[in-house]
Amino acid sequence: MIIGIGTDIFEVARMKNRINKEPTFVQSVFTNHEISYCEKFKFKEQNYAARFAAKEALMKALGTGWNGGISFKEINITNNSLGKPEIELQGKTHELAQKLGVTNIYVSLSHCKQFANAFIILSSNK
Repeated sequence: MIIGIGTDIFEVARMKNRINKEPTFVQSVFTNHEISYCEKFKFKEQNYAARFAAKEALMKALGTGWNGGISFKEINITNNSLGKPEIELQGKTHELAQKLGVTNIYVSLSHCKQFANAFIILSSNK
């Protein structure tokens, strides 16, 4: 059963500007794992923008937006051994997902020179 869906698009140039103008932005929004992953790339702002979009899309899929104590740092986007993006939740975000009955999180990320987008599906095995 589908519990929620969410999508978001983010401008890569906007992410690059935030990274350059706000020194603490990256550490306040992204997990250490995400930072390590994104920093490996020449155009790291594309990867940061995709992960930012995924965090926003997840909040939409949960139906909370910024309400309920959801935190960007409690949403960790990883990649499996084949490169497929996956999401790990912690803290209040994890608790909310459990309360809603979420058993699966499906995520798709895309990015190009100008835009990054994410699509999330939350489902339950019930």
